Amino acid sequence: MELTEYLKSKDFLLFQDEALRNEACKAVQHYLKKAQRPAEKAQLYSIPSVIRAGGRATLEKLAKNQAEKNTKLENKAFWQFLLDLLFNLEPPDFALRHFLRQHLSNLGFLESETAQGLTKPEQRQIRKANRAKVDLVMDSLLAVYFEHFNCHYFYRLQ
Repeated sequence: MELTEYLKSKDFLLFQDEALRNEACKAVQHYLKKAQRPAEKAQLYSIPSVIRAGGRATLEKLAKNQAEKNTKLENKAFWQFLLDLLFNLEPPDFALRHFLRQHLSNLGFLESETAQGLTKPEQRQIRKANRAKVDLVMDSLLAVYFEHFNCHYFYRLQ
């Protein structure tokens, strides 16, 4: 099965509903455990509309701008957390990118970047192709991920 076929399949819908929800909840738990004070709920309100308007690239731009803003420390920490969660190319264990790499690798969509006999340019080419596949999947599910993330965040702050 091709990756684009998988993205249209019932299996992918089930993945978004169950596994992705669990990951979003874990990310919220990780953030709230780590945060001195949680970010204000208002910080999360713009995320769904930004994703609808411009996707992953626009969300990254927003997160960078918010993390650099001269604002409350808890809000800056939240946006930095989102940058690590979504856009860090060397993702921490709790990151969505890390989770997607594992999932796609388990399904056989990603090639091994460290297979024996590969030259450095071949490894770079495989790494770039794998990153493009992860980005494609992330673009396809980012809105759903943040529905789960925001719901759990608001629930936990009650």
